[in-house]
Order: sequence, then C-alpha cells, then structure tokens
Amino acid sequence: MMDSFQDVPGPQVVTKGRHTTLLRMAMNVIGCLISIPAYWAITVHCHYPVTLDLVFTILLTELNRLVNEGRRIQFYEEDSPEPLLPPRDEGYGSYSSTPYDEKNMSFMESQIVPQSRLDSMAAVVGWREDPALFTRALESYKNAKHCTFMLVGIDGDDVADRDMVDVFNIVFPTQSKVIHVPQPLGEVAEQFLAKHIAICKQNGQPINMEECHDIAMRHCFQLARTIIEQEGVNLSSVRHICLRQRHMHKKGIMFTTFVFALVIADVLGIEFLWSSDSDTLVLPNSIHKTVDAIAQDPTIGGASSGLIVHNGHETAVTNLAATVYWGELYLTRSSPAFTATSDCQSGPSTVFRLAALPAILIPWYLQTLLGKRMIINEDRHLTTNLLKRGWGVVFASDVLAATDTPTTMARWLKQQVRWARATHIESLLQPKVYLITHPLLFYSMSKRELGPLIALIATLWYFFTGEQLIIVFIADLFVRVVASALYNLLRNPHRLERASLKWIIPGMFFYHIPLPGVHVWSLLTLTADGWGTSMRNNSEMAKKDSVRQAWWETGFFVGWMAVVAGCVARWLATYYELSSGELLLAMVVSSAAAAAVAWRLTIYQMS
Repeated sequence: MMDSFQDVPGPQVVTKGRHTTLLRMAMNVIGCLISIPAYWAITVHCHYPVTLDLVFTILLTELNRLVNEGRRIQFYEEDSPEPLLPPRDEGYGSYSSTPYDEKNMSFMESQIVPQSRLDSMAAVVGWREDPALFTRALESYKNAKHCTFMLVGIDGDDVADRDMVDVFNIVFPTQSKVIHVPQPLGEVAEQFLAKHIAICKQNGQPINMEECHDIAMRHCFQLARTIIEQEGVNLSSVRHICLRQRHMHKKGIMFTTFVFALVIADVLGIEFLWSSDSDTLVLPNSIHKTVDAIAQDPTIGGASSGLIVHNGHETAVTNLAATVYWGELYLTRSSPAFTATSDCQSGPSTVFRLAALPAILIPWYLQTLLGKRMIINEDRHLTTNLLKRGWGVVFASDVLAATDTPTTMARWLKQQVRWARATHIESLLQPKVYLITHPLLFYSMSKRELGPLIALIATLWYFFTGEQLIIVFIADLFVRVVASALYNLLRNPHRLERASLKWIIPGMFFYHIPLPGVHVWSLLTLTADGWGTSMRNNSEMAKKDSVRQAWWETGFFVGWMAVVAGCVARWLATYYELSSGELLLAMVVSSAAAAAVAWRLTIYQMS
C-alpha cells in the first residue's frame, strides 16, 4: 500500500469562508449596539415581555426552517444528485465491483468517485462507553443514508478500553480495521509546532502562526498517511476504521480522528464529515438531511441537527430532560441560525465541510484561557473558529438524532455546568466573532448571558430584603408556558408520545429554576475541566466522588435551592400577612428543607 498515497498531495487547506468588508463590520457593530436597547425599550412598555420574547423567538425559528428548506431546494435543482439509495448490507455503498489492483491504481480523487455529493464520512468518538449503548450507536449507522465510511475514535488503550474495540469488531466484522495510533496526533502537532517556531526564532525569521499551523497540519497528514500505509489498509474495500490511542481527553481523540478523516476523505473524494459521540444514535435521514441543508452554499462550513433523548423513559430526570431537549433547546438554538451564525454545533450531531477544518484544528486544539489549556469546550470552540474565519454555521432544526442524557440529578447538573462554562468562554472572550457575524448572534448571546445573571441577582435581593427588583406578571408567565407548549406540539419535528405530555410543564421548571445557579457557578469556575459527562461502562459508573469533590461540583445547587425556597416562603408569608417572626421561621424551615432535598439528590448520591 505504499504507492497508494504517492500522488495524493493531501487535504487542501482553506483558511477563509466568506469575506467580511469593513463596511459590513461597521454595520454589524452598529447593529450590536442598538439591538439590546431597542429590545429593552419595547419590552419595558409591554405587560407581556416574556410572551413577546417567545413570539420573536418563534418567528426566528420558523424563518430558520424556511431558509434551510430553501437551500435544499436550490441544491437539488442545481446539482441534481442521484436519488437517495436504500441502505445496503452494512449501510455503506460500494464504489465498484471491479477487482482492485494496487499496482495499476492509485487512490486519486478522480478514480474513487462518490455516488453523490451528499456522501459523507462519519466520525464517532468515545471513552469507556457502556458496551450495550455503544453497540446500538454503531448499529444505527448501518441504516444511515449516504454514510459511506465510518471512523471510530477510542480515547484509551488500556485493558478497560478493550470493550469498545470488541464492540466495533462485532458490529463491523468485515471491511474493517483497528489501528493503534502510537502517539496522539494532537501531541505530535504541538511538539512539531514548538520545534518549528524555535527554529524560526533561532534563524531570525519572522513567525507567521497561520503558516506554522499549516506546516504542522501537513506533518500530521503525512503521519496519518504513513500509519494507514503501514497498517496495509485498502481504502477500496475497508469501510470502517477504529482508531485507538493513549487516554487524553475528548479534544485529543477528536483531533486524531479528524486528521485521519481528512486524509481518507481526500482520497475518497468525500466533502462532508458527520461528527458524533459514542452515546448517540443516528436516524436513517440524520446525516444526509443535515448535509443537504449546507451543500448548496460553499461558504457554510458546518451544521448541526436537532436532538432528542433515546433514554427518556429511564428515570424521572431523563423524562424531564427529554422535554428540555424537545422544547427549550429547539427554540433557543434556532434563534440566530437563519443568518448562518449558529454559535454551537452540538457534539452528538454535527456536520463539517471538510475543506474548512485544516485551518482551524490546531488553533482549536491549543486554545488557552488565562494561560491554561482548555479541553472542556470542544464543540463551541470549533464553531467559534469557523465563524471567525467567515464560515457560516447553520442549525438544521427539522433533522433529528437521538442522544443519551444523564439519569440522575447530579450527573445532569455536572453536564449543564460543563456546557455553561464553554458557553461563557466562547460568548464573552471571543469579541472578534461579533465583528464579522450578524448582530442577531450578539443579541442572542446577550440575552443568554444577562438573563440568568439578572434573575439570580433579583432573587438574592428579594431573599435578603423582600424588595422586588423585577416585576413579574403571572399572566405573562402563564401565557408563555402555554404558548411555548402549543407551538412545540404543533411545529416541533419530534412528536412526543402521549405518556410524555405530562412532563412538559414540570420540564420547564426543571430547566429554568436551576438555570441561574448553573449559570453563575459555571462563570465563577471557567477553567475547571474534564473529559465531560462521566462515562457509562461498569468501571466508571461504580466510581464515587469524594465529599469535597461532590460539594465542589454540585454544592451550588444546594445553596441555590435553599434561596429559591426561602423566596417562595417569603412571598407566601407576605401574601398571608404573617408577622416578621413567622416570616423568618417560614423562610428558615423552607430553605433547610429544600437544601436537604437538594443534598440528597446530588452530593449524597455522588459521594
């Protein structure tokens, strides 16, 4: 196989998407400056500001769906790809029935031709996943239309990590290969980059970081090609590759997997990469319907689909979380998306235009915050890097994939805090993004960052003083809750089962009541990190946190619920005109009871 890549120059590095003129930047800044005051002026003169905000969000959500469908129609009219093909033996098309002769055929892009521009490669990464869930996840790709190649990245090569390799071999017994990567390619890129910069400094040469990143990426491409050749991988027949490397973190295995994906896709002529997690199931249309939402516009670098929860009936927490995905996340993620400025591509259901990846992978991998390497915000920082380079990012809200959600309150809170940290980092510390993107992104960011903070301040103020900083109209909240539920029932692409309808209203409280506490605690602990949600195999699930660690991760929830319960007690005591002593007693008892319940649901279970 040494001749297979001889004439292949490697993936093309495209550094920019759309060009943003100075005039456009100026208009974006003006739009950012006037968007929040204008919205404030409208809402303060309205008795239903929460409902008005919902109406505006619904209009943006509908507009996003309309724009996405317009791109699809234009794509099919202009490119006329071949009709969707039914899944084959293992869900992957075969490119040719002609016997392969490696002496007479090199893997040139013009010689291995995709059946359609919608053909994509899938990359799934994970670490110590539950074998049964991982099996279901991989099996789902067998029915995924236009998924022509499968890459699996396993972040670990110890004995405990063999379960995932065994699952891969069982699900894909043929046309498959397991490759051990001797050194994580992220480390290789970092070491090569440091060496190249040192040589430039020693020789007195100017340092162009983009050029250095380009050289380091090409080195990684060459190394990946060499590993593939040494493993004797025949890309005309192999359709599933499992990559194993020493355990690092999610960014580490994603970097390695993406590099291999770029090399292989360049050989196969594939334009798009579907990126997902080991706990996520794809539906037959998940991949190609996300791809066809961006295929027509070469300036769009990425997209993500909507998400539903496949374990929604497992516990009360999963039932509640399923309604959060169904309602709240569907609406909030749709808001800026029609302008192709979605600021988060969900890790479980993301498509990348491969041409956009080479220039952003090293800056993404080497991100630092206050001098510390960041590994927690892999999804959002990839999106930020795309937006900063002019690439559009869209949200295909009418397409669904099914992900796993934590089954306990403690695990749910840890996940929410981790996501919130990434949101703060990318929203507040990347101001350049707002220069080159539509002001609607800045508006959405401001509402998302300021709303929970204001709610927390107002709640604490009322708890200690009894004075209301914000006047809340009960009728406004009621209309918002009812209108949101009705809209989702009518227009959300995910149709809830009848048994799930009773969880809709509780799910709204489940999401919004802890939100201010999650928001502020994550803001105060920006640099905390980890692989992500704790893994689900037996060895990982059996682990317990120390009491100190449990208090650090979820103690804020205990305190916040005490404050919320105290505020409710104060309001009821005031309403029924209790004496000051009775009011204080009611607040103390309510706060203590709420704190005890919160402690039982989180710290007690974790430690």
